[in-house]
Amino acid sequence: MSEMEFESTNNFGGERPRRTTVRTTGILQNNLNTTLTAHIDLVNLNDEPVEVRVQVLNWGTAVTQTNPLGTLLDVTQTLAANTRTALNAAVTATNHYEVRLIVGRNGNRENVLLTTYGRTSIGGGQVNGLSVLPSQLLTVEIDGCL
Repeated sequence: MSEMEFESTNNFGGERPRRTTVRTTGILQNNLNTTLTAHIDLVNLNDEPVEVRVQVLNWGTAVTQTNPLGTLLDVTQTLAANTRTALNAAVTATNHYEVRLIVGRNGNRENVLLTTYGRTSIGGGQVNGLSVLPSQLLTVEIDGCL
């Protein structure tokens, strides 16, 4: 992770580990027999640039998985005001995956929107059932976020 500051609860007095506010899709599964592209559209509707971090985590194929097996995409960047950008990550057949968004303290996180959907390839058709709209993202607090 870069040196930028993300909204978090600091560990004052050793009581709690650092907590980070994360918006997540929850766990999705590539139910195709081939690799799919997790396409991510990210837009900053603020009048100021904002620092963001987008991750796509690989949760593997196991029925029970304790931690992500790896990171398929981890991008930290400054997104200019009123700007959209697109990102893509390859997800192996039958793997579970999660898309996470963390917005830096310098921005109004409610005005940074993420939409994600599965595609058969970069520029290919959308896969039914793998679309997550901004209103469907869950906001969670994660200790020691990746």
